[in-house]
Parts: sequence; C-alpha cells; structure tokens
Amino acid sequence: MEIRKYLGKALDPIHIGAGGYRLGRVDNTIVREPATDVPKIPGTSLAGAIREYATFYLQEKDEKCKNQNDEGEKRRCAEEKAKEYFGDEKRQGMLRFYDAQILFFPVSSINGTVWITTKDLIKYWLGDIKNSDGEEIKIPRDIEDEAYIIRWVNDKKPDKLNLGWLLLVVGSQFNDDNSEIITLPLELKDFIKKIVLVSDKLFSHIVNDNLEVRTSVRIDSTTGTAAEGALFTYEAIPRGTVFGFEIIEDKRRGEKNEVDGMIKAAFKYLKLLGVGGMGTRGFGRLEILWPPVDSEKKIEKREGEGDND
Repeated sequence: MEIRKYLGKALDPIHIGAGGYRLGRVDNTIVREPATDVPKIPGTSLAGAIREYATFYLQEKDEKCKNQNDEGEKRRCAEEKAKEYFGDEKRQGMLRFYDAQILFFPVSSINGTVWITTKDLIKYWLGDIKNSDGEEIKIPRDIEDEAYIIRWVNDKKPDKLNLGWLLLVVGSQFNDDNSEIITLPLELKDFIKKIVLVSDKLFSHIVNDNLEVRTSVRIDSTTGTAAEGALFTYEAIPRGTVFGFEIIEDKRRGEKNEVDGMIKAAFKYLKLLGVGGMGTRGFGRLEILWPPVDSEKKIEKREGEGDND
C-alpha cells in the first residue's frame, strides 16, 4: 500500500450538503466532522467526482476505449476500465479515498485576509514535505487561546488580531528552544501571505462563524418569478480554503505510471468541473496544489535549464 497526500485550494465556494434540514441560521447545511464540528469534503464525494473524471479521461485516452465504434461503446469501455481502479458492488478497487480536511481557512481581519490553522493540522499535512523551493516556518510547541503568527508578509505584526468578530491577543514570539520547523511548499507560499495558529477549540468556532452563507429562491416556470415560500439559505466552505486529503493505492494491482496518469488527469477536471453541489451556481472547483499536477514538466524544465549553464 502507498499513502499519497494531496493539498488542494478551493477556487470557488464548496457545498457538500448534509441532506435534509435542521433548525439554525441556514436551511441547507454542509457535512461536518461529528467530533469537532469542522466542515469537510467526504472521501465519497472526492471518489465519486474523480471516478467520473477518470472515466472521461479513459474514454479519450485508453487505447482500447478510444478505438471503439461509437461514443456509447467508448463510454461503456471506460466505465469497465474505471472499475479496476475504483471497484464496484462485486469487487474492491485499488484506490481508497479519505476525507479532505481543512488545513488553512481564510478569515477576514483588519489586516486583510488571514489563513488560520492548528498545530496538529499543519504538522500532519506539511510535516513530511521536503521542498527546496519552499519556506521554512517556525511553529510553537505550546498553544494557548491566543493567535500565533507564523507567517506575516509585507505588513507589521500587530499586538492584537481580529479573526472575523473575535479579537485575540497575539502570542509572544517563540525561539528555537520552544518551536518546531515546518516547510511551506512554494505552491502555498505564493498566495498565503499571513498564517496564524490557533487552538483546536478556537479553530472550530472561527471556521463555523466565517462560512459563506447564500440565499436562493426557486423560480416558478409558469410565471417566471420567484415561487411563493421557495426562499432558502445554504452554507459553503469559502473560496481560498486549503484542504488536505489522502489516497491509498494498492500497488499490487495495476501499473503505477498508468494510475498516476489517470489521477493527474482527473485532478485537472476537478479544477474545471469541481466537486459537490451547486455547480451551476458557481460552486465546487478545486485545484490540486501539492504535489503539482505538472510536477514532471517542472522537473524536466529545471534539468534543461541546468544543461544550458
């Protein structure tokens, strides 16, 4: 078995509905972790979307499928091929998808957009990354109910920081003795300029208080106006949120290069077509940032640049 970690950025708000209605500020709520109440993208949602996009890819690129007589036969061929990777009711696939967790969550502040995270999250998702183009950042060993600035570009660090409506004291600076080193990949440091660590307790509250909430109404097809009593609200994870998720591959089955190519191709569809609901309303697109989908091309380019020296 091989565990692969991926980091993705929401290009649009993402809505994965919890189903049904509940009392509260919105009608249609999103899926959350039961223990922490933090929103997530379920592994089933990722697997379903990536499976469909992989089928698109196989339909056009697989040697057997693309040479079928008509589009219907191409589709059936691609669906059968996809079952080898994703499984069906009769057999288990070689790929296992796990829930996408929020790693960095964007929050409005008087200092601009700030991305919040927790010590455990950043250590789990970034702790193993070795990236020569990345940036080493220090994180404190001990966390209290304060805001700990671990990255702050082109601005003076404040003594107090508001995260939405919540005002926090900025934690004292930490040195080598009471800190750890984490590498922030190049693909993240290019757009995340301000990162703040908060406690697990505060993280859940801040995230839930700063979700995007929209209002929609159903249109009566007869009159062309809003249907009576059809106003509803729904929540979404905001644009700019960074997720971490894992895929486990059973390496005993299938060719590694073939599986890699299919997954990377499906990721490109995620950036175009997205995941979750409300896709026709501008929701759902997810861009994979790490490892880069075109990482092989970047490596080839660097090697070529080195040859010219």
